[in-house]
Amino acid sequence: MHTSPLKRWLVGLTLLVVLLFSAYLWLKPLLSIGGGYAAKHACSCHFLQGRELEEISTNDLNFSVLGYYDLRTSGDTLRANLFGLVEREAYYLGARGCVLVNNAERSLPAARPAEAPRMMATPLEAAPNPALEPALDYGMQHVPGGGARGIVILKDGKLVGERYAPGYDRDTRLLGWSMTKSLTGLAVGAWLHRSADTVTAPASAPVERRNLFPAVWEDARADIALGDLLHMNSGLAWNEGYGSITDATVMLHETPDFADFALRHQLAETPGTVWNYSSGTTNILMEYLRGEIGDNDALYAYLDELFGDIAPSLLIEPDQTGRPVGSSYGWATARDWARLGQLMLQTGRWNGEQRIPAAWIEYMRQPAAGSDGTYGAQLWLPGPDMPSLPPDAYMMRGFQDQRVFVMPQQGLVVARLGHSEDKVTDFDGLIQRILAAYE
Repeated sequence: MHTSPLKRWLVGLTLLVVLLFSAYLWLKPLLSIGGGYAAKHACSCHFLQGRELEEISTNDLNFSVLGYYDLRTSGDTLRANLFGLVEREAYYLGARGCVLVNNAERSLPAARPAEAPRMMATPLEAAPNPALEPALDYGMQHVPGGGARGIVILKDGKLVGERYAPGYDRDTRLLGWSMTKSLTGLAVGAWLHRSADTVTAPASAPVERRNLFPAVWEDARADIALGDLLHMNSGLAWNEGYGSITDATVMLHETPDFADFALRHQLAETPGTVWNYSSGTTNILMEYLRGEIGDNDALYAYLDELFGDIAPSLLIEPDQTGRPVGSSYGWATARDWARLGQLMLQTGRWNGEQRIPAAWIEYMRQPAAGSDGTYGAQLWLPGPDMPSLPPDAYMMRGFQDQRVFVMPQQGLVVARLGHSEDKVTDFDGLIQRILAAYE
């Protein structure tokens, strides 16, 4: 039977259209996650840092397909659109930062005036050390995907070194990503030991609390202790991978209630036995705090009272329920990130007040089961990738190479924030050069 060229062409075109449509349906969930990332990140960078959309696209959305999303603002709304195939929205909430719309049928958190008064911090005393210039030069050099945007070094609480990339300065808020987890850990400890009779008590007693969420954990999950959550030993199933459809990316970019999403995961391991890094676990901790304190407004007020005069620029953005995202969305200036590290170096004491018990800081530094000694309670410990780091050091650590190093024996705090491919910065070389300045 003879088939005309036109008919063969039409059949081929039809097959191509079917294949392209099938590929789109297969890729659409991943494109939606990418669009959510683009919308949320661009909204925060635009409104919190005052950056232009084109510059954000070029320098922050410079991986995967993110740079192809068209970014536009309309009032307090930012939209990220990929050729009309996917569109995602984020809203600016003033003093609460930005929120990604993950469910259009649910309401958004109430906006707060951006000019709301903040507590004033005690100014850092400057004592510049010229010997740190080689370290700052090294730390600010280009790395794949970008580089540092701010580095601050404190020695015995004094500002001894500071450097910023063009377009950034000491007043620019910078995203700490998972460094926010350490703040959540500090906030939990301060809450557990908030009364005078518990401030000097061992940390071990309150972290043994179980049956934390009886309305949801009615099965073996009721045996998960608060300490298991803090150490990422909950046993809950979780995939923290990025760049694909995983628990972490679905939670951040598709789910309106981050804590509820994580709470409903099932046990994969016996609680307290296996280490599994999970942003969902930290958002469960923030939900624990919210339940203890009352509501989201009271929770934000508590965080402001705890950290406000230490890091006045600190802002932890919410999910769509209005709960602060304790796993990922903390913004502060490089100086304020360093001051938060100084709070830990001073074992929780600030301006003569014991904000967080020293015993709790020590508890956070105890290695989690199964972590090979590299993770504590919402806090990172020295690992084989950083042989130059003193053995008593610890750190806050976030995606795209955000770090705050605390070195108690040397009295040093080092904050480095920027944008790059993850795990490409030579932090060991940076620490080597900083320590050499004090030999």
